[in-house]
Amino acid sequence: MLDPALDPFYDRAVSCLSEADGHMDRLAVPLQTLLIVESAQGIIESGGLAYFYEADFPNNPPYESFAAAYRRIGAEMAAACIEDSAALFPFAEPHLFAPLRELWLEKMAADPAHAFHSLSARIGNDDSVWQRLTDYVRRHRDSFEPV
Repeated sequence: MLDPALDPFYDRAVSCLSEADGHMDRLAVPLQTLLIVESAQGIIESGGLAYFYEADFPNNPPYESFAAAYRRIGAEMAAACIEDSAALFPFAEPHLFAPLRELWLEKMAADPAHAFHSLSARIGNDDSVWQRLTDYVRRHRDSFEPV
């Protein structure tokens, strides 16, 4: 869970996103990173990678953008879990095809031995993500200051 000490940084990032009409790419990279990782990790910890892939994120960013955000905070294992699980979809650009993702996730759910489940457990139980995110935001605190 996000460290409560980061609430002002999170609030600032959300405010900037609102000012940018929801266009994440218009934000400074540290603000993007906080919003992306906080959102993704919260979803994953609530329901695993299945919940993450069931979500349709605004503007349908490729899953590589989530992995890149995790890498920016130093959460390499979590980034790899997203990349490896996204590569399991039997079609290209799964971020663009919610109905196909849902069908595949249903089929995969019936096989508890599927690699997807172990990837989901690894990232969902990675407590270091939150500390790495906290450290990242603190290192980039100047990016959260009003202009």
